[in-house]
Amino acid sequence: MKFLHTGDWHLGKTLYDVSLIEDQKHFINQVLEIFSDAEKNEEPYDALIIPGDIYDRSVPSVAAVKLFNNFLNEMNDRFPNIHIFILAGNHDGPDRMSFASEFLEKSNIHICTDAQKIPQAVVINGVAVYQIPFLIPGCFKDELKEQNELYKRATEMIAESHEKNHHGLPLVVCAHATVFGADNPELSVGTAASIDQSLFDGFTYTALGHIHKFQRLSRDDKMFYSGSPIAYTFDDDAPKFFLSVEIGSDATKPERTEKIPVDVLHPLIRLKGKFEDFRSSSDYEKYKNYYIEIKSTDATPVQNAKQLLREKYPHLLSFVRDKILSMEENANFAERKRILKENKQKAEIELLKKFLEEIYIEEKDGKKVLAENAKIPEKLKLFEEFFSDETIQE
Repeated sequence: MKFLHTGDWHLGKTLYDVSLIEDQKHFINQVLEIFSDAEKNEEPYDALIIPGDIYDRSVPSVAAVKLFNNFLNEMNDRFPNIHIFILAGNHDGPDRMSFASEFLEKSNIHICTDAQKIPQAVVINGVAVYQIPFLIPGCFKDELKEQNELYKRATEMIAESHEKNHHGLPLVVCAHATVFGADNPELSVGTAASIDQSLFDGFTYTALGHIHKFQRLSRDDKMFYSGSPIAYTFDDDAPKFFLSVEIGSDATKPERTEKIPVDVLHPLIRLKGKFEDFRSSSDYEKYKNYYIEIKSTDATPVQNAKQLLREKYPHLLSFVRDKILSMEENANFAERKRILKENKQKAEIELLKKFLEEIYIEEKDGKKVLAENAKIPEKLKLFEEFFSDETIQE
């Protein structure tokens, strides 16, 4: 069996309110090309595995649904014998995704959103394929709550069903989860706590989704995250791949795995510098086709900076001042703060002086004069001492 492993498509995703539909169309066209080229070379694929997060939200946009619908139609028209495995990730709405799933099963499109379907295998060229959607407490109609407990139950269900119905056949599992092991420290992503990779030890290959970075979790190539086909945050600077996998007669491990680089339409990059450098220098022209996030190091804000720079960088998404000021800027800021504080203090003292003078005014020989016991200077001195830096904390 030969299949392509790719996940976390997040169709309908936006970045700084900019739709990424065109970028997603670009990588979807590459998937179609991979299947077409394999047929031309007489090395056809048997399946496509997408382990979750097809959409970016539980109620996907019309554009996202239309894009995926067109993709499935084209796959079915051009490659009718290809099996497509789709499972619900934590971003997907299981109820909506399961629409027409029984009907689509007849077209080799296998959608898994229900934990009760986990033990059901699809056998392709002597290989049994199982799917584990994103699991939540109550999905097995019992009291299991912890992620590790839920996935332990799921893998036990698969192992038991496989031993009973498909004993000896290689076994492929698709799952949407956060998995850790000896080379991948425990972590948590969103609402998904980590589960132990040893739960999948008895399987021939585990195709994982949920982590957006391409990762190999086992030294014998039995477990991979394909990663997302494009970056969805500026912190994600990892190369992007599809993963081609071949399963032979050996049920202990895959026969072959190969990374296929993704051609990204608009790579993401975060830059830092001064406005004039970006506007005048040619050093940044190589990023013209990138989605760009700029952190400005200018001492003062630049009016309409993003609009002005978009003439040169049409895909600039953000231009903001860097919150970390230089030492010189910090010194200037501290000096300005000191001056403002002094002026404020002087103003307060003057106000107090006028107040004291008003309350200590008395009549003497028909004239208003300060009372003899006013002692205004001494009272002001006490005020200054009380509100000094030594006695008050900001």
